[in-house]
Formats: sequence, C-alpha cells, structure tokens
Amino acid sequence: MSGEFVDSYLLVDSLSGEWPDVESLIKELEQIDGIQSVSKGRFFLSPGLAPTFQVYMASMFENQYKLLARSENKVQEVIVEATLGKEDMKSAILNCTNRVE
Repeated sequence: MSGEFVDSYLLVDSLSGEWPDVESLIKELEQIDGIQSVSKGRFFLSPGLAPTFQVYMASMFENQYKLLARSENKVQEVIVEATLGKEDMKSAILNCTNRVE
C-alpha cells in the first residue's frame, strides 16, 4: 500500500481485500428507515491502534453524515445520506455497531 499523509494518517487508495465489519455496518445502516444511501469514503491507516471495532460520527452537513469506522490501525470513512436528526442517527449507529460486533 502506498499513499499520502493527511494530518497524521496515511491515506491509501483502498483496503486490500474486504473488511467484514465495515461491510456488515453498511448493510445494517441500509436497513434503517430514514437512511437513503450508504457509501464508503476514504480509507486511512492510523498511527494509533483501536482495540475493538468502533464507529464515530465525524461530521454532518445538511442531510449527509460522515462516520469513521476504526479497528486496529484501519480507518474507513462511511458516508450516510439520511433524513434522521443527529440523536436518531447516533442511536442508529450504536444499534448497528452492536449488531456488527
């Protein structure tokens, strides 16, 4: 893998192979009422390690949420278009993450 550094993260073109936790998260999110689309954004390698699969809401703009899925040193952006409010989206993320683990 080769790539460029963004902040302290190594931005790479893609993950070699599938990341089952992220694929499962996307499938779970796509089943939630109020979510129109879910897609992958950029993939990073982090200098820090996350001991378990974790999902964070990174930002929100209009009806688009950027999530960060982390495990070990891998970080995958997940872009979600939804009509859900912030608190409903947080709840959906928590429920989906619990089903993935």
